[in-house]
Amino acid sequence: METLRLLDEIDEGFIYIDREGIVKAYNQVAKEITGVVFARTSIHPAGQLEKGDLVILANNRMGYDDGNLTVEDLNVLNLPYNDLKPGDAFIAVGIFDDNSYKGVIKNWRNKAINRKLKYSGAFAGRFIEVTIDIVEKMMEIAVDNIPYIMHYTHAIGHAVVIDGKTGVLKFHQARGYSIRRETIRDLLTSKPFRAKVPNEESYEVLNKKIGDIFEYNELLSKIYDSLNGRACYFEKTFYQINKRPTLCTLQPMGEPDSPEGVILKIVDVSNLEVLMMKRNEILMKMEMANASLINEGNDGLNQMFEKIIGSSQPMQHVMHLAYKASKSRSTILITGESGTGKSLIAKEIHRLQGGQSKPFISVNCTAIPSTLFESELFGYEKGAFTGAERGGKKGFFELASGGTIFLDEIGELPLDVQGKLLHVLQHKSFYKVGALQPTHVNVRVIAATNVNLEEAIQEKKFREDLYYRINVFPIEMPPLRERKTDLYPLIRNIMEKLSEEIEIPKKDFSGEALDKMVSYHWPGNVRELENVIERAMNISDSDIIESEGITINVSPEAKPMNMKEQIQIVERNMLIEALEMNQYNHKETYEQLGLSRSVYYEKLKKYDITKS
Repeated sequence: METLRLLDEIDEGFIYIDREGIVKAYNQVAKEITGVVFARTSIHPAGQLEKGDLVILANNRMGYDDGNLTVEDLNVLNLPYNDLKPGDAFIAVGIFDDNSYKGVIKNWRNKAINRKLKYSGAFAGRFIEVTIDIVEKMMEIAVDNIPYIMHYTHAIGHAVVIDGKTGVLKFHQARGYSIRRETIRDLLTSKPFRAKVPNEESYEVLNKKIGDIFEYNELLSKIYDSLNGRACYFEKTFYQINKRPTLCTLQPMGEPDSPEGVILKIVDVSNLEVLMMKRNEILMKMEMANASLINEGNDGLNQMFEKIIGSSQPMQHVMHLAYKASKSRSTILITGESGTGKSLIAKEIHRLQGGQSKPFISVNCTAIPSTLFESELFGYEKGAFTGAERGGKKGFFELASGGTIFLDEIGELPLDVQGKLLHVLQHKSFYKVGALQPTHVNVRVIAATNVNLEEAIQEKKFREDLYYRINVFPIEMPPLRERKTDLYPLIRNIMEKLSEEIEIPKKDFSGEALDKMVSYHWPGNVRELENVIERAMNISDSDIIESEGITINVSPEAKPMNMKEQIQIVERNMLIEALEMNQYNHKETYEQLGLSRSVYYEKLKKYDITKS
């Protein structure tokens, strides 16, 4: 017992686990970090939700850290119908299991573009204020001006319950709720919750299996590996313990191949300002820049192009052109560097044109041998040449009839095939190899290239008449370096997509890792970003990806910008775009941006932006 008291004097969490996985030592700091005890909290007894209880909920990402909460679980609060979906942020107020009261719910789909999500109002004789602060990573539920605050780092569900019979506090959420089985879903399904008593253990951990205390994740797996003789010593590595980020050191005791147990030391990093501030500032600047660019019309475009990520001015322009293109049958030429999403925008144009039931044939012109271009594009009759299929073959154009053919990297077409393609565009017909009669088709042509076709014309590599024929409706895809404000939404989208594809849980990025990605110029564009994120997800041992896991090569001549330079670029772009949006009406512009008149004109002067 004396040893255990001495452990409580050290300023880091200390846990000793024996070879059977049983916890034999767990000091006070470790208990506070993991939510076993509460140093400071409001007192309430044990209990469970009952009919008539007032329930106030706040959640920054529905379904991710609240017991796999579903929309159906909220039915017990008699909330009005809305379009709440997994991943949304929401605030809800209602009376438990009492249909005589109509609840209240607000939800936000793209929560990251807002700094604070708020609700306030009177309900069931109480004044309720709820705030979800995305930047400061904090939630506050206040009932009659009494606040209940929860800090978080990733995803969390906060709850306060007022007893319907006595009117006193019945339950409030506190950190470590996942270990206590007190998620929102647990509460709403009438599972019991434990009492909260300051400085007293509400959940005994000694002599329990470590797997009963920690949620299963990579850290728990490493602990078991070490106990089974597969030495897993590490120092100050990021892992989450019951939803809280910690720096962990794991040390086997005794012989590595047959340890007596392991010592786990933990430091709570969720409140380390140096760690979180830089990350939050980067995200805030990027997200606020996105928010300033989204108006009612643009938001409609974003919903229309469901697979295109980006609210920056360059991407809004692309989506506007693509929407216009979907309303006609003109030939489209999409230009841009490799990896900018040319094929994705082509598919979205086809979809918006009602192409779900019509063919979309994608042809990679770099993947076809020069001798096979004609037969692949236009097909051939039976017996057209030695080795031909007995019944002949349809070409890509015939397969696309009634729909769209996408000719990717059209600049690679041989000159003789370019002439035949020009004939198809002019006459809507072509001759198969070996055919005496033309084949007529009704097909929409979308071409794409990453080369400068005008230069190719000068070099006699591309026909000028074909260029003018395909360049009826040009769309230029911007490189990623010119739309850095889209970077964080892209990262989130790619992370979610990859998490399903490679079956690895979604992870978070440290401030330094995000800073490294924002500073990089991304020559490979979105495709390179996808590869970097996938590799980082695979090699990271914790739920937080550090800058060392971001494998990118920054050339000496392309020195990364520091944060101040990045923010200045974003700020200048925001000013220019707001001016253009308001047709250079300065009063409307500085009011829209939330700037005073003097500060606004100082910034115009600072960034050398013309006032006319």
